[in-house]
Amino acid sequence: MCHIFFPRDLIENLVSYLFTFLSLLFFQFHYSYSQLPKLPECYYMQPPALKTGHLQQFQPETLFYIFYALPKDVLQAYAAQELYTREWRYHSDLKLWFKRAGPADGMPTQPSTVQQYLYFDINSWEKRLFSSNMNQNVHGGFLTDEDVRVRFAST
Repeated sequence: MCHIFFPRDLIENLVSYLFTFLSLLFFQFHYSYSQLPKLPECYYMQPPALKTGHLQQFQPETLFYIFYALPKDVLQAYAAQELYTREWRYHSDLKLWFKRAGPADGMPTQPSTVQQYLYFDINSWEKRLFSSNMNQNVHGGFLTDEDVRVRFAST
């Protein structure tokens, strides 16, 4: 006669697994679905739709988030339009947002020949002064107001 020996840990694991499996079967067939915990109805409600008028109340950082996080969405276009209203301009070559720096931004008044720009750095998520030693031509490459305006298809 041949004796097969099983390690004690294997037997304990099998017993534990069988107990868990049979407990789940009992729970599933014994209790009706009406006795199971339920989520409150508010979890099933849809959040209110974001209206474009709300964009006027957002901070610029929130508008930048909408612009970069929702590509090819209508809200991206509305966020860009609101940023243009606030004097930010999108540079299509550099893929960055720029704004002329002024006294309201904490910059000293410069002669009219020297133009300083702020840009929104998407890596550090903050506004920074654009230095001219970056060897980039900032003046060309901005999208026009008409390029950014949201248009609807005529029917």
